[in-house]
Amino acid sequence: MEKIVIFGTGNAGRAIYRAFKDNYKIVAFIDNNKDMIGKNYEGIAVFAPDEYKKLEFDYIAYSGVWHKQMRDQLESLDISSKQIKHINESELLYMSSKDELELERTLKELDLYLRSKGILYFMVGSAGINVLRGRSLACSSDVDFYVLDYNKLEALAKDENFGKPVIKYFEQDSVIKYSIKRINICGIDIGCYHEYGEYRITDYDNQKFFYMPKYIFEAGVIRKKYKDFELNMLAKYDEYFTFIYGKNYMQIPKSWSESDYGNLVSASELEKICFGKKK
Repeated sequence: MEKIVIFGTGNAGRAIYRAFKDNYKIVAFIDNNKDMIGKNYEGIAVFAPDEYKKLEFDYIAYSGVWHKQMRDQLESLDISSKQIKHINESELLYMSSKDELELERTLKELDLYLRSKGILYFMVGSAGINVLRGRSLACSSDVDFYVLDYNKLEALAKDENFGKPVIKYFEQDSVIKYSIKRINICGIDIGCYHEYGEYRITDYDNQKFFYMPKYIFEAGVIRKKYKDFELNMLAKYDEYFTFIYGKNYMQIPKSWSESDYGNLVSASELEKICFGKKK
């Protein structure tokens, strides 16, 4: 049985663990997060990357959005390229079977709840694409819903009838003037596409924003089947996902990073796109 070390204890690292734990010997994790070093995940010790010489392994496995930076770091530590292995997206498993069943139960209930409140939501990101692909949501790093009405998002944040929402706030955002960035209900993120010039935008991170032509949202939503139930998807989902990921979005990439997003821009770039010139 091959011995492997997993780089990272975040979403991707844990997804490698779930996919590999039954057929490989996971000897350790390495992580740059100082809060994790010296602790353990699933009973497996976490070390700093430069402590790799303490470990006996066949290779170090890594994946996720920061894969290029991770490989560069491993190579800078003089680890042989034969002992560094990138794990493709198609091999990752982001949740256990038990967690997947719990997610499906929550999705069914949340879908009914949002529709009963008159909140028009739609799926986005890897979860939305995997529904279209007919793949399990266990292959998705997270599940994101979005809405178009900020007032509905704000009302939902105050409604504790479906589990107390976890609210993430903007911190002096220079573009989006509303305070709530997104909320999380039972592990599902719900955000908002805000009107901005000729586009709708949503915050990503570090003063970067996704922009999207308004016409994509004007056709409303349709119902798409997932297993034995249905969820909301934009009626123009093809235009939506093409605008973000390109025309081959239905293909599972070997890897992905921030640079793969076709419509992720800085605040200054966003202003030029949405208004043509500074307001």
